[in-house]
Amino acid sequence: MMMTQRSCSNSRNEGAKFQHIPNDLVTEIFLRLPSNSISRFRCLSKLWDSTFSSPDFTEAFRTISCSRPKLLFACLSENKTFFFSSPQPQDSSPLTASFLTSFPVTCPYEIHHQWYFGATKGTVQSICNPSTGKILTLPEVKNCARVRRSSLGFDPIDKHLKVLTTTLSYKNGSYSAEQHQVLTLGNGEELSWRKITCNIQGFHSDGFGRRRHDGICINGILYYLDEDYNDGKCCDIVCFDVRYEKFSYIKTDKELGKARGKIDSSLVNYKGKLAKLDPIICSNHGIVTGINLWVLQDSEKNEWWSYAYVLPPPWKSIVEGPRLHFVGITNNGEIVMSPEYIGKCLYLVYYNPKRNTLTRVGIKGMEAYEKSKARIFLDYVEDLKPYELH
Repeated sequence: MMMTQRSCSNSRNEGAKFQHIPNDLVTEIFLRLPSNSISRFRCLSKLWDSTFSSPDFTEAFRTISCSRPKLLFACLSENKTFFFSSPQPQDSSPLTASFLTSFPVTCPYEIHHQWYFGATKGTVQSICNPSTGKILTLPEVKNCARVRRSSLGFDPIDKHLKVLTTTLSYKNGSYSAEQHQVLTLGNGEELSWRKITCNIQGFHSDGFGRRRHDGICINGILYYLDEDYNDGKCCDIVCFDVRYEKFSYIKTDKELGKARGKIDSSLVNYKGKLAKLDPIICSNHGIVTGINLWVLQDSEKNEWWSYAYVLPPPWKSIVEGPRLHFVGITNNGEIVMSPEYIGKCLYLVYYNPKRNTLTRVGIKGMEAYEKSKARIFLDYVEDLKPYELH
């Protein structure tokens, strides 16, 4: 009996030694977890919520996330947008996407600075953070125009997010820009739209035209293509300085402007510079045979560098479905493409211009969303910082 009691006592003593884990070790363990796990743990106690919201933890979490950016998938289904994420591919092995959260976003636009921007209930616009599950509904734009184009930009100096909305009017058989409004988030003031002046007149595509061209923000400048609604001809480039709220214009020639076929043109970030990807179409068969990459070197002088890549023969056997779109360009210079809709298996195509090789990477975990529209974002950095957007 005494031996049995001693054994139990020893067990209790040994267990007591492990009841206290150093805070530094606990923090190190949680820093290695994905953001959706952190969000669940925050609900367990006020202490954990306070710990995971502290500036030290959120900054350390973002630093680690920057060193291991992920792929972000947005699936539009049943009047919601479902978010998934996966690690970056290392080879052609299939990846498994993990569910993050869902938002009532029915018309997704774009993502910038970890915030996802889209519209809910028709014209009501929202900004949400897939890492934390937080969503902010923006005030309605006070304008009766039905056609709008909205983009999200970030001011890296003042650390403010801004939404630029252009409303269009239909007159004399064509659409033209009627009014520009800006909403600033994160400046501590009440959310409200402000009218701004613009001396640029043009046609702006936001999904109502023949093709959708999303805006892209690079180093505090928001860029988007200017497209004629009537004949689909593009594409000069509108520039919006997010901090100073000033417009400028980049004229493009006919060779850079037009593109038709199974892949739409797209503005992308190429090593910190604005770039445009166009498909090269075979005039005889109307199929994609290559890719044109245009890189802006000097916006004032309108200087572009151009690269033409001929896709290798396996291209036709790798691609499925009637339509692809450009996802972007990786830090290594690989051009990434994907189907517009999820098939039996979603996949990405990585084209390496230096090696002239194609790599197809399958994505598992979203089979339930077959035939749903998918948006994919490269280099997504999870961020838990409790930004005050209003």
